[in-house]
Amino acid sequence: MAPALLSPLPAPAEERSYFVIPAVGTSKNDGVDVGVIVPYVLADDEQRVTKIIAPMFIHNEFVGSRAAINVFEYPTRGEEYRLIASYTERTERKFLYSYRNLFLPGGRFSLEANVGFFKNGTARFFGIGNQTSPAQETNYTDRELLGHITTGFYVGLSQRVLWTERLRNVEIQPGVVPDLPFTQAVFPAVKGTGGATVLGHQLAYLNDTRDDTVTPTIGHYLSMFAELAQTLTGSTSTVFSRYGIEYRMLIPNATKRYIFVFRGRLEATVGGAAVPFFERSSLGGQNTLRAFGVGRFVDNHSLVFNFEERIQLFHLRIVGTVAEIETAPFLDIGKVTNTFRYRAFSQYEANPGIGFRAIARPNVVGRVDFATGNEGQAVFAGLDFPF
Repeated sequence: MAPALLSPLPAPAEERSYFVIPAVGTSKNDGVDVGVIVPYVLADDEQRVTKIIAPMFIHNEFVGSRAAINVFEYPTRGEEYRLIASYTERTERKFLYSYRNLFLPGGRFSLEANVGFFKNGTARFFGIGNQTSPAQETNYTDRELLGHITTGFYVGLSQRVLWTERLRNVEIQPGVVPDLPFTQAVFPAVKGTGGATVLGHQLAYLNDTRDDTVTPTIGHYLSMFAELAQTLTGSTSTVFSRYGIEYRMLIPNATKRYIFVFRGRLEATVGGAAVPFFERSSLGGQNTLRAFGVGRFVDNHSLVFNFEERIQLFHLRIVGTVAEIETAPFLDIGKVTNTFRYRAFSQYEANPGIGFRAIARPNVVGRVDFATGNEGQAVFAGLDFPF
């Protein structure tokens, strides 16, 4: 897999272009970034993007200067390689490598795998529960070694049964945000603040009728999973289970200029206070409640609803590839809880917002989302749709 990802020369038919993008951004947890990205884009003779090599240099207010390289390759439909590596002046490091092939030879099986290491020095923890106060905010460095492999078997049209084995090793180290206390010092009794190693075994069912997995315009997505996991470190091993169901629906108009998108997701963790906090259900960040930082709310269970109206504005030619420019007003609604028996219809967070996206079908999405909520505004940027 690696030679295909790292091959330096394109096929003769590929078109090569690069351009310079100023990178200025801010997010709830990570603070202000200022820098530059230089994407090097390769496309085939049908104008399909086949590879992106994007070196970047960023200065962050908390961790200093960061040099990074991002490599994305799309050899065939449903096949993808990703390599993300970065080195930061203070604390943060990252190396993530992943491979996905939705249609292995014969068409009956799929394979997804990733391995990685990272240190995120701006992680936050506010305690357990939906009503935690912003005054409880703490900071830590999330140091993780991780790996997972998922094999899939097609049981019908657009339907797969998936089996996943994952290993996650987490250390909680002092963070880099100067004005916030260390999580381990404030919450020593919370399981997981001393770190843990987790081994998980997951069985899932997926029914995906969308016309594309990266840049869909129509169809639905239904996912259900059950996982049995255990901690491998400490004096005693803790066994717990996780369950989830997610449904997405895309409804376009006749021209697909307007696409209404809905996502509902319910997750449950069974094991109580013995479950490490980073293995419980959480909300916040660019893919759930976009007015809050990643992991803002943590508890046993979570429920989130997202609504978007994706509106195509115009087409733009970028380095030989036609990109669609769209805007997307949205509303996110969600909560975490230790039980749904009480206040099932109250204490929800709701944050409206608007997103802007550039889409080079079928493989590339760039986006910026602006949202507002009870604790102020947040801005998130990403290289895919939020759902």
